[in-house]
Amino acid sequence: MSKKIEDIQKRHSVIKSVISSQEIFNQTQLVKVLKQNGFKVTQATLSRDLTELGVARVHTGNGLVYRLGAAGDEAALKSRIAEEVISVDSNETLIIVKTFPGRAQGVAVFMDKQNGSEILGTLAGDDTIIVIPRQIKNIKKAIEQIKTILGMK
Repeated sequence: MSKKIEDIQKRHSVIKSVISSQEIFNQTQLVKVLKQNGFKVTQATLSRDLTELGVARVHTGNGLVYRLGAAGDEAALKSRIAEEVISVDSNETLIIVKTFPGRAQGVAVFMDKQNGSEILGTLAGDDTIIVIPRQIKNIKKAIEQIKTILGMK
């Protein structure tokens, strides 16, 4: 096994341990904790790690905190994703999904992982996702598929 893969696995292990044992409210806090444990990471690397580990931010009495996703708990995940979406709208060629600020990228990653047959791809900003349908003539089918994927139906 390469050194890089070993380093990633060690970092993932520390991230899981930290998130399981502490309330982590944001990536800045997690970067600091990782640094204390000997891992210097960029925000981009940490975002990728959190996605790979299935980490989600969930509401608690103290605010939003990171939690490890329950493996196989698709219904709970869809429910959390649906709470992040404000609207789904379209014109003749594109579909726009509006989310709460800071949520678009996570929702887009979730959509991309679902491999919707009517969706060619997504492009996410802070609170807006552009969804490119596979075929413009099937845009209504794509919207219905998006709503199903996002747990809005």
